[in-house]
Amino acid sequence: MGRCAALLVFLAELIVLVTPLHAGERARSVRFEGAGACAARPLGRLVVATLDNVPIVTLQANQHPITMVLDTGAERTVLTSDAAARIKAQPPRVIFDRRMYGLARALPTREVEFDSLTADGVPVPWRRALVGAVTLAQPLGLKLDGLLGADMLSQFDNDLDLAHQQLTLYGARSCSDGPPWAGPYSALNAGLSRNEHLFFRVRLNNREMTAIFDTGAQRSTISTAAAYRAGVSEVTLEHDRPLTTRGAADERLPAHIHRFSELQIGSEAIRDPELVVTNTTFSDADIILGADFLKARRLWLSYAALKIYLSRR
Repeated sequence: MGRCAALLVFLAELIVLVTPLHAGERARSVRFEGAGACAARPLGRLVVATLDNVPIVTLQANQHPITMVLDTGAERTVLTSDAAARIKAQPPRVIFDRRMYGLARALPTREVEFDSLTADGVPVPWRRALVGAVTLAQPLGLKLDGLLGADMLSQFDNDLDLAHQQLTLYGARSCSDGPPWAGPYSALNAGLSRNEHLFFRVRLNNREMTAIFDTGAQRSTISTAAAYRAGVSEVTLEHDRPLTTRGAADERLPAHIHRFSELQIGSEAIRDPELVVTNTTFSDADIILGADFLKARRLWLSYAALKIYLSRR
């Protein structure tokens, strides 16, 4: 499919990018066996259009559509200056000190507030966002309005299924008996970092590491220091395929793609995973598992219960 045809198909998808659940589906809760008060309640469903490993959703802010990168790795939701002006977002009465960081430096930002914010007609309780000169991917030349971050996603339990282009929002629960999935999955106990990331333990080349899921990352990435701990030498990296990574503040860092022996996540062992190795320090993880890893998997994030569920292949 040519670029023009693909863009027309994508724009047609955006017209129906927010897909409500059927009336009967919205009225009933998905229940687990013996779950009782811990039953999952589906609230709404967003279509996720993934282009070049960039997952994109549309919300309604101040009665205007905003097209955002779905970014579980972003601590805060961020708008571009043009998007904030278009939807007439206003400064809040009480301003908190909020900052945003790229791979290597901080970004100057300001805070705005929405009169209303909904996802598939579901009100989002947190209605603030940062405005900054964030560098966004532009798949097929599409101009995006910002990043949908963890501050808003954490208001819900999130069932992300990139393979079927959907994100289902559930009522947040402090208890969790597992997702309403038919197939096998791994259950991961998680911690919540200061940066609102759900982090968890993995083993890479039989070395214990900390990882997060970051849907805003097009490629899964590991820091150089962590790669060394996993047994990769500097000489080996020099012979790996080079590339350049780009951060939210438009930083460009040299990197290499390395094939590791094994990545153990929960009960699943993944053979020969490829990770981008770059000389930077992530604030709360050794490994970032991005959209490339998740495109054929289903992911459940529960910030309230500190649980992660990942479908097995």
